Amino acid sequence: MELCLTDYQTFARPLFRPGFLGDKWPSIDFYVELQAVRGKRPYFFAQAKATASNIKASITISVKKQDIERLLRIPGPTYILGVHEPSKRVFVRSVHEGTSLRAITRIPISHELTSKNLRILHDEVRDYWAGNNHKPRSSAFA
Repeated sequence: MELCLTDYQTFARPLFRPGFLGDKWPSIDFYVELQAVRGKRPYFFAQAKATASNIKASITISVKKQDIERLLRIPGPTYILGVHEPSKRVFVRSVHEGTSLRAITRIPISHELTSKNLRILHDEVRDYWAGNNHKPRSSAFA
């Protein structure tokens, strides 16, 4: 999964800097910072799910309803990354406002993290953070 996000065959350098969080964080496996964004360090969180099922119009994964609920409570962009182990291909599905509160079992193959979709993901997260304050404007502890 990390290799997919740091692939830069098409780009001058990697678009993402993923950090594995380990098994101590419920529902989140990776904290991923965007590279090459001037003045900010935009990020997203991702849960990775491995599968060996056959690839058809989608890949089959298993993300529990409880995990979807947790991901929806996290401020900022969150995604499910489906890793097809036999081929090492990675597919992405957003968990955003409006996502149904039920288990997710499929990711369409059109959401494969190809060079084109890596750029789209990068731009989507960058644009999200461009519309939100990066830091609070004040604090009781200033």
